[in-house]
Amino acid sequence: MENPDLTSADAPPDPNTPEAVLENYLDEHDYEIFRALNENGRISDTELAERVGLSRTAVRRRREKLQESDVLEILAVIVLQEADLADAQILVSFDQHVSSEVRTEFITMLIEEGLVYNASSCLGEYDLVFSAWHTDLNALKEYVWDLFDGEDIVDDYTIVPLLKTWKAWDKELDRP
Repeated sequence: MENPDLTSADAPPDPNTPEAVLENYLDEHDYEIFRALNENGRISDTELAERVGLSRTAVRRRREKLQESDVLEILAVIVLQEADLADAQILVSFDQHVSSEVRTEFITMLIEEGLVYNASSCLGEYDLVFSAWHTDLNALKEYVWDLFDGEDIVDDYTIVPLLKTWKAWDKELDRP
């Protein structure tokens, strides 16, 4: 039941907003710089300053500080569905008897693969999830098979083909 004495101005902030999650890393201006760069990584400092409401020098300093501290990375990504390429998440369970060194070597091999664009350790049924892309799903399946060929570390895996991406890194790609 709602408390009638609380107005919306008195309500605690929503902890599930990007601003709330990032508050220990980015202030309001830094977050707006991130949002603008996410929409257009080539935006000039002058345009960025106008959009954020700071001077060009202040915006440049903030952007450089965020980049130097590795909190902000400006990069280009291929929108795979727009290029009509296939991509999938590959969920991997490791043989639990394999050493940490062998796991590290396997993950390093994946990171160095040109068609792998994400690799993350995880908890639960799987130990690792990575994302890969190729010309079509058959080629992607063959590619994953080749990656795992001769690798005793992989106990089990599941390939989850991705059909459509609606949003990626805060950029809306399409509407459902």
